[in-house]
Amino acid sequence: MLSQLLFVRLRAAEKAGRDGRLDEAYRLATAADIRSHRRGAAVLAELSGKFVERARDHYRADRFTEALMDLDKAEAGGTMQDEIAELRGNVQIVAAEARRRQQSHHDRLHVAKRRIEGGSLAAGRKMLDQAPKQDPAAAQLRKIADERADQASDMVGQIEELLAQSQYAAAAGRLRKLKAVDTHAEGVAMLEKRLCDEALDNARTALTEGKINRAADELACLDSLGKHLPARREVADMISIAEQAVSALQAHDFADARRHAMSLERLLPKAKWVHETVKQLRQLEELRTAITAGPLGAASAKITERPEKADSGPPFAKPVQLDETVVRLSPTMPPPPQATGALPTKLLLFVDGGGSYLIIRDGQASIGRAAASDPADIPLFSDIGSRHANVERVDDDYFLFSAKDVEIAGNAVKNHLLRGGDRIVLGKKAKLTFRVPSRKSPTAVLDLSDTTKMPNDVRRVVLFNQQAILGEGPHAHIQCRHAGPPLVIFERKNELWLRQKNNGHNDSSAQPLRLGESIEIAGARISLEPWRVRPPGMSTV
Repeated sequence: MLSQLLFVRLRAAEKAGRDGRLDEAYRLATAADIRSHRRGAAVLAELSGKFVERARDHYRADRFTEALMDLDKAEAGGTMQDEIAELRGNVQIVAAEARRRQQSHHDRLHVAKRRIEGGSLAAGRKMLDQAPKQDPAAAQLRKIADERADQASDMVGQIEELLAQSQYAAAAGRLRKLKAVDTHAEGVAMLEKRLCDEALDNARTALTEGKINRAADELACLDSLGKHLPARREVADMISIAEQAVSALQAHDFADARRHAMSLERLLPKAKWVHETVKQLRQLEELRTAITAGPLGAASAKITERPEKADSGPPFAKPVQLDETVVRLSPTMPPPPQATGALPTKLLLFVDGGGSYLIIRDGQASIGRAAASDPADIPLFSDIGSRHANVERVDDDYFLFSAKDVEIAGNAVKNHLLRGGDRIVLGKKAKLTFRVPSRKSPTAVLDLSDTTKMPNDVRRVVLFNQQAILGEGPHAHIQCRHAGPPLVIFERKNELWLRQKNNGHNDSSAQPLRLGESIEIAGARISLEPWRVRPPGMSTV
């Protein structure tokens, strides 16, 4: 009975094989009792050739997983082993290359999406040009980019209408949204310049008329727009001088208030109220000096030596009330060591025992030829373009964009998501290595090769983001062999500060890094200067 059942299953396996039902035949023939039978072994041997042929069909159609599964089944027949091994090797090689292309395509789409969402439609579209036209994900991103471009075009018209109506605050808000949709949309730069020019002209007029609060409002409506414009910094300085004068008046320091008013007088020569304010403050200073030198001043000195009594005090201790025009005035003579908002985006950091470092606080940095009339953020003494490439930070990722081919890891690219260890070759004497030394900090660095030179003897560029580690070893962004415990450079209220790493979030021991000053902490001596491109051979001191 058992033998009869075995032969029934054998015949079923043979018939399935003849009918082309290979998987069913394989399932029946690989049963232990049938496989050990002479006829069962013959079925498997015959199936080997058919599975190999079907594997070739899968291979030609790029169905690599199915091809490998059929080759596994073909091996069960014990025949054609060399042919099976050769085909398997070919399938694996082509499959690996297909996966690499698929991953590269996925990465490109991911970067394109982030660029589009980040407001760089042109960069995103350029990356999508490399994707197949029939790819549905790429088509969807192209549609989103087109919608954003249409939205940006509508916003341009709205901003022009708001400017025509002198609604600067609303225009500034709409312009900020436009830059978030498409930073490089046609007309954005001109609109920003026009808005800033008109708002700053209004602020100067308000300052000349003595309407300090209105001037501050005009400046505030710009928010982050035009932050690099010299005219904006000039208006901000004048308002800052006014605020310092207010602080001096509140402390009854009329001499200091007059010095700030005189600074404002030089910046606003047509403002009559400033001239009058300077005169009033001089008179107040002279009156106070005269009173202090007289009998009341002497009596006041004796009274201050007595024990305090309730409601006691000289009758002239009541604060002097001044005309409101005096109360809003800002910095220029002499300027404070480091005024709020004045920290440059590019700094030169000197470390005793570690060399000098270019610190770039902006989210993007251009790389180019140092000999250009307008050098790039990272100038190199090399025969490359004046703006050869850009390194941009998006969230915690870094991307390289170039109009020309740049060699990275042996491949010629124009757009690339940078990874730690990537070697960037822009020219024969323009080679950099991208690194992210610490997982705990999003700050990255660009190391210069031995043949790559920058002004100021800089050997490393620090793409600063929130904080950087100063110390020894591969995890330090800034090397210093004299430092004891590692130090952390961090930014707070638009200033750089330095503290020991093991202090955690306790900044009680933090020291500010001010421009032009040298400080020493935990055995490390550090100084900070504004970045200025020096020609080769000039001293950095």
